[in-house]
Amino acid sequence: ITQLAPERPLGWIHRSYALHELKRTQEAWDNLLQVADRFPDELLVRYNLACYASRLGRLQEAKSWLHKAFEVGGDPARVKLMALDDPDLQPLWKQIGEI
Repeated sequence: ITQLAPERPLGWIHRSYALHELKRTQEAWDNLLQVADRFPDELLVRYNLACYASRLGRLQEAKSWLHKAFEVGGDPARVKLMALDDPDLQPLWKQIGEI
């Protein structure tokens, strides 16, 4: 999908998510990060990068990406609730209200 429709964010998002589920989180991070600027208003790109950074132990980067997700998500409260239910973001749960 990323080759057939590189202008669509979902192919990139799903590829990285699949890599993450295969415990290849660094590869998921690398692949999604390289296209993040192509999709500046896409919530899931920012949200998933926050998840991957958190899993990789890069908590400052995770907070930064999560903040960006809140900005583009349309409804920050909904995105915060989603983050508070996501085990990938568990290291940030206590700080989510401050982001």
